[in-house]
Amino acid sequence: MNGNNFNPEELAHKWVAGTLTPEEKSRFEEWYADFNDQELLLSSSKYTSADQIGTTILNCINAQLDEQQKPKVKVFTLWRSIVAAAAVILVIGFAVLNRDNLMEIVNPTKQLQFTSNAGQYKQISLPDGTHIWLSPNTTISYPEQFKGKQRNVSITGEAYFEVMHDTNHPFVIQSGAVKTVVLGTSFDIQAHPKAASIEVTVVSGKVGVSVDAIKAPQMLLANQRSVYKKATNTLIKENYPEAAKFLDQRKGIFDFKGTSLQEVIRELETQYCIRINLASGLSAKAFYGRLQTTASIDRTLDKLCAVMETRWEKQGATYLLHL
Repeated sequence: MNGNNFNPEELAHKWVAGTLTPEEKSRFEEWYADFNDQELLLSSSKYTSADQIGTTILNCINAQLDEQQKPKVKVFTLWRSIVAAAAVILVIGFAVLNRDNLMEIVNPTKQLQFTSNAGQYKQISLPDGTHIWLSPNTTISYPEQFKGKQRNVSITGEAYFEVMHDTNHPFVIQSGAVKTVVLGTSFDIQAHPKAASIEVTVVSGKVGVSVDAIKAPQMLLANQRSVYKKATNTLIKENYPEAAKFLDQRKGIFDFKGTSLQEVIRELETQYCIRINLASGLSAKAFYGRLQTTASIDRTLDKLCAVMETRWEKQGATYLLHL
């Protein structure tokens, strides 16, 4: 038979019909022996996933079970070989397409979780060399060893990150509805569950911020931040020249420069996980000073009241500032 006129589809039909000559049978078996099933199945545009390959193979097997009742032993023998080879290809293809998931099943990665208490600042180092400063009342979860294409962590609360640069493995932080993607930079994330917003502020480098329900992600440079408003499901990008303040705040040092007392109290409530009420007329007063929130709440309130010429007292679980 002339190789230029070789038509495997025609020979297959002749085989089924029982009209295949010995020469054609020999040529067809020679062709099949050299046939690269794996390359065809995994490269063909017909298949985009291992599940599609599996469905096709299952249909072939079911069809062949019906053929067992017919006197076509030779045809079924060939197809049984094809199905067996395809089943091997399915396993290989599934392993390639789902390598990370299979490795996680065979050798699962241990998830670690740390939580900082009220008034407690905690620094941790991740396996890739990234450093993280946890603010009080913050929980972070991350794998004992990073695997796969991304370095994934999640937080609730507030944390300052100095991410080790790795172009091939982006660092991805999930904080509520907000996802922050970086290669290597320093930034702060505020994502307290009860807060009205989630904020990502860049101190150096560049990060990407996205929300699933919002199509357009935002790219942030140094001294910029994204604010996600939970109530309105909006993501706002704005300049933030005071971003460097987070270098001190990661250690519990808050430097207030004419900040309203109401805002100062709100920050103290977050850091110490307490409730503070202000007497009438105090909210709008401006505070200038530095507070160290690693100190006890009593010492912090003593310093605040000395500057503001006010007094504080504890009423049950609540603190009250008054004249």
